[in-house]
Amino acid sequence: MSTLKPKPKHRPFCFSVKGHVKMLRLVFGLLVAVCCIADGVLMYRKLLFNPSGPYQKRTIHDKIVLS
Repeated sequence: MSTLKPKPKHRPFCFSVKGHVKMLRLVFGLLVAVCCIADGVLMYRKLLFNPSGPYQKRTIHDKIVLS
């Protein structure tokens, strides 16, 4: 007599562990992409509106004249 093995239940992909891991990777990948784009936009705006940096650069001549 041969014993019949029961068929494993078919589990939908989104309810499996691999499905959850792949969905999390997709979500984090999208989040990283959005953060990179936002960071690039913010750096572009900073350089566009304030190209010299946070402080005004003075030359040596300006320092001597003001003293």
